[in-house]
Amino acid sequence: MTNSALISKSVLWLVLGFVSAGSMLYYVTEIWSYGQPPHFNDLYARWWGAHELFLHGRDPYSPAVSHEIQAVIYGASVSPTAEDPLGIAGGFAYPPYTALLVWPTVYLSFPAAQKVFLGVSLLGTMISLALWLRLLRFRLPPLRWLTIALFVLGSFPVLQGLKLQNLSLIAAAFLAVTVFLLSLDRPILAGIFLAASTFKPQFTIALIPWLALWTLSDWRRRRSLAWSFLLTMLLLVLISESLLPGSISSFLHVVRAYRHYTYGHSLLDVWFTSTFGPIASAILLLIVLALCWHDRSQSADSPRFFLVISLLLAATVVVIPTLAPHAQLLLLPGFLSLLRNHSSLLKSNPTERLVFIAVWTLLAWPWIAAFGLLAAAPWYPAVKLRALWEIPLYTSPTLPLAVLLAVGCLLRPRSQPIE
Repeated sequence: MTNSALISKSVLWLVLGFVSAGSMLYYVTEIWSYGQPPHFNDLYARWWGAHELFLHGRDPYSPAVSHEIQAVIYGASVSPTAEDPLGIAGGFAYPPYTALLVWPTVYLSFPAAQKVFLGVSLLGTMISLALWLRLLRFRLPPLRWLTIALFVLGSFPVLQGLKLQNLSLIAAAFLAVTVFLLSLDRPILAGIFLAASTFKPQFTIALIPWLALWTLSDWRRRRSLAWSFLLTMLLLVLISESLLPGSISSFLHVVRAYRHYTYGHSLLDVWFTSTFGPIASAILLLIVLALCWHDRSQSADSPRFFLVISLLLAATVVVIPTLAPHAQLLLLPGFLSLLRNHSSLLKSNPTERLVFIAVWTLLAWPWIAAFGLLAAAPWYPAVKLRALWEIPLYTSPTLPLAVLLAVGCLLRPRSQPIE
């Protein structure tokens, strides 16, 4: 392909990126979020809980603080239920040391804190993308880098996270930094960031056990990661208990109410019921860890190690008790791995080709549907379009499983090495 043809192709993808991002932005702001209360977001509960803890010494898990949060977000307090007798659902439902993360903003007004969050989240997402590309040794010309950035920022998971002001984007960035530091042989700093990322504990449900196995396989060289992680976790817990005695047990109590408030079920819960779904999740995690077992001796800067991390993060999205798309930012390294090795998969057996094509079809659908809604906007009343709000999200629940299978295909032994 000639240089002019390559440039034309790159420009075409860039235009497609702008159109896709614009369509999704329209969908999120005008259709998906239509009718939500003005203050409906995930940041306020964390900010107000930290605000009251640091400035007034109040328990952020208390019913009183929870009701204050509910009154702002929903306009009224939540009524108690059998699963939530104190009516604390929707309150401060993060580990107590999350308040340390929010602490710099408690002296600001909430609108100012929102602006800080928006900037930090955008920066964190771009850092995540840059670090995953660097780890994958995926060197791109500026035009292609901008195109991928547009698709990432213009995806529903990222835009939903920004709209809801959810801390998932920051947690995902912490995990990217953790893996990047490991690749640079900086285990102490990596352990600190890994411990810090546990403010979103469900995101580390597969990664921490794997890194424990990886560390034990070469304890002499990798023990610094374990000690750094454990000491940082101990420090976070001690600080939390000094600020608020009994905060860990209070958090665990709130989690039970939070699951009912957020429909805390995984895709496997939907398929196998809430009784057998957790069993299926545990089995899947064990299978994934078993598949990764032979790669426990890989160095942190090797392509195989990156694929293992991609597989573990994809498995995490499948098994954690949430169907919220903003958690799917953890699939980013998996997508980049598939993009990097697309030629290898397209030349493989029919089953692998089918899985690969399925991933990109499932990924493309939300943008296609969002563009269709945008194109129909001049011709159809807004109320009719808003009734179709679920259509772009049809493929969202099955996308993590497709990515898991596709990355698993990359990990199998093959004649040509992966890149």
